Amino acid sequence: MSYRVQLVVQDNQEKTKIETWLAHPSFPNLIIQNGGAILPNDIMIVEITSLFDWVKVRRMMKQYPDIIVIPLLDQSMTKTSPIAIELQLPSLLIKPLKSRSFYRNFEKTISLLTEMPVIEETVEGESYRDMFWRRVLKGDITSEVEMSQSLSLMPSAMVPNLVCCIQGFLISPEREKSERWEASSVVQKAILKAFSTIGHEAYFVPFHKNAALLLKSPSDVATPSFWAEGQRVMFSAIETLKEEYGVQLYIGVGSICREAMQLKDSYENAKIARMAVAKHELWLRYFDEIPTNVSVQKSIDYIRSHYTENISMNEVAAKVNFSPTYFSRLFKKETGHSFVSYVTLVKLQRSIWLLRRTNQTIEQIAMDLSFNTPNYFSTTFKKEIGWSPSQYRAMKEILFSHSWVEDDF
Repeated sequence: MSYRVQLVVQDNQEKTKIETWLAHPSFPNLIIQNGGAILPNDIMIVEITSLFDWVKVRRMMKQYPDIIVIPLLDQSMTKTSPIAIELQLPSLLIKPLKSRSFYRNFEKTISLLTEMPVIEETVEGESYRDMFWRRVLKGDITSEVEMSQSLSLMPSAMVPNLVCCIQGFLISPEREKSERWEASSVVQKAILKAFSTIGHEAYFVPFHKNAALLLKSPSDVATPSFWAEGQRVMFSAIETLKEEYGVQLYIGVGSICREAMQLKDSYENAKIARMAVAKHELWLRYFDEIPTNVSVQKSIDYIRSHYTENISMNEVAAKVNFSPTYFSRLFKKETGHSFVSYVTLVKLQRSIWLLRRTNQTIEQIAMDLSFNTPNYFSTTFKKEIGWSPSQYRAMKEILFSHSWVEDDF
């Protein structure tokens, strides 16, 4: 079956790129046309440089309901991207075009015509709401005007002020296939359902190896770790997913922000919390629980640089000019752990990275991290992490988005 693509594009540089990419062997049955009569099932790539262009798109879709329109937005028009949601357009392009983004969006469009779905994003596929919030979290929206105009066009009035970073693993990877469910989908549904039980709307924005959960914390909550109801709901979702699907989640909770432009910072802080040594629970870590005392921070930096050297508390206390007794008390207050316990947790953090990113044996990892014996390493790992090193290594990391363009950590 052949498809006809009409280019309503004035920017010659962008038009040339599109024509070149559409000539790729991946699209052998395309007919490219610049102008002319519009036919049913035509794919119209329309450049948007003014609001009047959106008016023309509306008229075009009303007159020819069987066509598919892909808008190509000028940078100055990105604030109007929510109009695409209203028009229920399947894809959207922004100048300057990049080949990977173009191919991904165009393949999705072709799949609509052939009724052969392509795997793009989790659950229901990429939505423009997801795209908007992803741009916010990545810091691509830098204008207050664009932010406010985009928010006014969003289908929901809820403006989040808190971001959580979610990472997940399948304890028994074979269950996903044999029981015919998708991990990223069940995680999203479980978390959104959990927050709906307390009357809280939430947005779930998938990235590649993590997902961002956007929430609106109550006005009387100063810091996320004091939001008891939110914590209860997240623990409930974590337990439900573990019991029903064998899915283990690790969640980092960012900082509360005063305006939407600061959500990027909350997301970055959530990722920092996700990778930090947990003060209380491994499954749920808060940015506001990360030590802020300068001397403790300095001691932590020293530990992270020398944890394989059998360092002592007296040695580190001397580095920050504290007596061992005072340092021990302060360190426990700030981190929630004794000095020895904290060093062990730092070692275990490194072992997790080695287990997932290298082929080193458990014996080699134990030796490299200065554990007395491999058996002691395995026992300590299971006590703190919940599984043996070999069990943890066998887990499958959940990919929340199948877009390989983005990486998270």
